[in-house]
Amino acid sequence: MSFHLIHFTKNLNGYVDVNLYLPVGTEYEDMVEPGEKFQTLWILHGGAGNFMEWPQYSAIEKLAMLNKFAVVSVDGDNSGYNDMPNGDNYYTYITQELPAFLRKHFPLSDKREDNFICGLSMGGHGSAKIGFANPDKYGAIGIFSGGPTDPVAAFEASTPEEKERQLTYFLKADSLQPGGPNDIWGNFLRLGENGDPKPLIYVACGTKDMPFVYGGMKDFEKFVKENGREDDVIFEEWEGVHCWDFWDAAVHKFVDMLPLKDKGIWRKWYNERHPEAR
Repeated sequence: MSFHLIHFTKNLNGYVDVNLYLPVGTEYEDMVEPGEKFQTLWILHGGAGNFMEWPQYSAIEKLAMLNKFAVVSVDGDNSGYNDMPNGDNYYTYITQELPAFLRKHFPLSDKREDNFICGLSMGGHGSAKIGFANPDKYGAIGIFSGGPTDPVAAFEASTPEEKERQLTYFLKADSLQPGGPNDIWGNFLRLGENGDPKPLIYVACGTKDMPFVYGGMKDFEKFVKENGREDDVIFEEWEGVHCWDFWDAAVHKFVDMLPLKDKGIWRKWYNERHPEAR
């Protein structure tokens, strides 16, 4: 069952759209426990996209129905999923306000091991930004055609004029400090440093994607290897470009990796009623 929600958010100082899929009202409704809290995939669109792209152009809601998990498709505008200098705090909205709002009104689990985040292009970069900075909130992170690049290094290499433009329109300076949301590569290295569980991290990019996109993924892969963290990231690449055919295939692969409690529940329901089809 899908819901198009429009709600007020103080972090964006206005109303914003969200698409929520819940695995209710399906053939296996009798297998849903009263009061059950659903595992949740938070899914982010790319630049110039919107909250309806994933539901419309991919099979994510079908995958959620077949495996009994919720999907939250958010709208990040062209924010880069940052808290913006103009006061539009997309990062805080997605990591704090939106989860609290939805969990207040819908049966979504707040457990780390039940929450996952992924996205494409700008949304892949956003998933890394959010996931690496909040390992206590997400058990898995999917990065499709989105690097992630290193915003701290890119900012430091910029001209004074570019730095001023970034801080005027796109970034808050404190987000680039150690441990800040845009200290993406630094936050990656901090994962598990206190003995806390590390999230599953899956990075996928097409070999024929735009050079700066594919190159960004290879730069991150090199960084991971140089720091001896190969076991912490699953990298995959195959022939593909910056398009929905690739992202739909990537999200299928990512969902297959998730620690879902009811993976294959629809098939289980079907087999119980049609034993001849097993």
